[in-house]
Amino acid sequence: MSVDSRQIARLGPEVDVLALSALMEGTVNVRDRISRWMGRGLLVGVAPGHYVTAPELRKRPVSLEILANRIYGPSYVSFEYVLSRAGLIPEAVYGVTSATSKRNREVDTPFGRFSYRQLPLPVYAWGYTREELPDGAGFLIARPEKALLDLLYRTGAVRSVRALRERLYDDLRIEPDDLAALDLALLAGYAARMPGATFRVHLRKLLEAIHE
Repeated sequence: MSVDSRQIARLGPEVDVLALSALMEGTVNVRDRISRWMGRGLLVGVAPGHYVTAPELRKRPVSLEILANRIYGPSYVSFEYVLSRAGLIPEAVYGVTSATSKRNREVDTPFGRFSYRQLPLPVYAWGYTREELPDGAGFLIARPEKALLDLLYRTGAVRSVRALRERLYDDLRIEPDDLAALDLALLAGYAARMPGATFRVHLRKLLEAIHE
């Protein structure tokens, strides 16, 4: 590998224009240099200012979750993607869904669609963790309990426990046993922080019934 490719490989596999610029200290036209690297096949464009390294330069697979965090932020991976990953919903999710405190956004890339859904800051700013990969890179992702609440918040309020059961078991197709297998104490604590009767009344009653 050339010096350029070795340096790029050390950054990746997910790289952005700022990291690449740091390799080119003193270079006037950073964009031209990046374009040449793309022309040589060392980089693949994902979204404006975001790239992945060529397959032969990667020491691990590309992380869609890292890309999701970086393409549009602040954000953390949540909603259906996390619920599918945790085995709570049966359908495969195509693309990565994330929560953001900014405006809704959809970004189509060679790696699929990245969807960002706005949550108000009091709902957005908690309930996620940093998941770290073996090379030290990491990403922010909701705990399954918070991803469920994020999705319930975005799909609208319900007016009864019965309506909430229908939302969970019929619409989202979550199995009651899978819901019961979550950390119910954590889920109840999270629900108490959410606005509205959907969480503070109806979900609380549903969780109490599960405990019985």
